[in-house]
Amino acid sequence: MKKFEQYKKWIMAFVFSVAVIGVYKTFDNLYVILEAIKAVLKSLSPFLIGFIIAYILNIPATKIENACLKSKKKFVSSKGKAISIASVYLLMVLIIYVSIRAIAPALSRNIMDLYYNVPGYIEKAIAAIETFQAERDIVIFELNAKGITEALNKMLGKFDITEFSKYAKGVVDVTSGVIRVFIGIVVSVYMLIDKEKIKNSLKRVANILLKKEKAEKLINGVKTINNVFSKYLFCIIIDAALVAVVATIVLMLLKVKYAIILGVMLGVLNIIPYFGAIFAATISVIITLITGGFFQALWVAISLIVLQQIDGNFIGPKIMGEVLDASPLWIILAVTLGGGIFGVAGMVLSVPVLVTVKMAVTQFINEKEMKQSDD
Repeated sequence: MKKFEQYKKWIMAFVFSVAVIGVYKTFDNLYVILEAIKAVLKSLSPFLIGFIIAYILNIPATKIENACLKSKKKFVSSKGKAISIASVYLLMVLIIYVSIRAIAPALSRNIMDLYYNVPGYIEKAIAAIETFQAERDIVIFELNAKGITEALNKMLGKFDITEFSKYAKGVVDVTSGVIRVFIGIVVSVYMLIDKEKIKNSLKRVANILLKKEKAEKLINGVKTINNVFSKYLFCIIIDAALVAVVATIVLMLLKVKYAIILGVMLGVLNIIPYFGAIFAATISVIITLITGGFFQALWVAISLIVLQQIDGNFIGPKIMGEVLDASPLWIILAVTLGGGIFGVAGMVLSVPVLVTVKMAVTQFINEKEMKQSDD
């Protein structure tokens, strides 16, 4: 022990020197290290894909499993987990199949038609604005029709819609991307099968590393966060799908030219609270105004306002339940901050983060008030 004390200064100096060299080498080879991290993350991407799939499917799988456990039939109750997992994956495959067979071709035609007609629609809109201004002898917008058209054609020329399959292969490479997705699906199945074992293992690690009271707080906190995030993500996906289907049907009944692409856009953007629905509705009305005229656009505007009111006051709350237990003002603030810092992902995930923080702060305040009342 005395010998250690004698050389303590030298040992500390050596450790400090190694740390300095390590930091220097890290920054000196930062590009190599980042590339190595990217390679590791890429190799682990099937597990990330599997986790996301399992996380989203966990709620319906759990509900089906609980229903099976309550069944009076012995086979159903004893094989509840297997039935629930098989059911959610069969449903997922069915949805993908229907989307590819029924929706994708019509959506593709809508996209192609819109792509080729955008310049004409822009010219039509500019001409209408110029006529409106000329008739009333006012200047609201200074428009350069030729310049706008040239800029638009130049922008569209950079993306060749006829080579769509080539771009798709770039996003999901046939040889590696599909394999990663397939492995991810297999991983997600095993995650759902072994979710209880995974939970118990994480609990054991928490109990080993932390004191009992802190471990319990951590486990309860993780349960709360998981409950909020999983319910929120599952609910917004269901809500978005319902809005997309209903909006598409309504727009088709109104004989809107791009009903399918607008309906899908309304559903997808509905995932972003408040802003998404307003933006999607505005774009839909503008496109309808250009392609179908004033009265058709007016009917579309009225229909979408009614649909949004029904979704906001009946469908959304019914699906979400207590998940969105937060003031609209705080939600708008969270979406604005989340979108500004993290983009679209931040806008989508800002709401469950807000709800989780609100619950944690409320619990902290309640505990402090209880302590003060006891004192």
